[in-house]
Amino acid sequence: MQDYSNAKRAVIAVALLVSACQSDKIDSGLIVDPDKNVSFSQHVLPILTTSCAGSGCHIGVTTNGVNLTNYAEILASIGVQYKAGVVIPGDARGSPLIDKIEGQPRFGARMPLGRAPLTTREISLIIGWIDEGALDN
Repeated sequence: MQDYSNAKRAVIAVALLVSACQSDKIDSGLIVDPDKNVSFSQHVLPILTTSCAGSGCHIGVTTNGVNLTNYAEILASIGVQYKAGVVIPGDARGSPLIDKIEGQPRFGARMPLGRAPLTTREISLIIGWIDEGALDN
């Protein structure tokens, strides 16, 4: 009987380990080669379009100075609360966009407002894109 219990525990442990490992590599259908730059059009824009759309949000409309519809709008956005560009190319940690999506922003509420937070992987992609210079690629 004890052999069966140990085997059952081992199977559960392996299943948990495998599922945890997979989540680090694949998130929201995005697979990224760490040796390549993060692509704005392939990685970042789809995250923003999916997460930041909705009534009174930031896709197709400017709210609190922020419009995340396309590359030009994002780089031109000056957040009302931060009085600065929401994306500072090369400086993700200094970019208000990252402050707003990571959890406890200096101003206002976490974004996306009223929706599930972005995943760690999605936030990492946006951080990578900004740190790589926030290129229109």
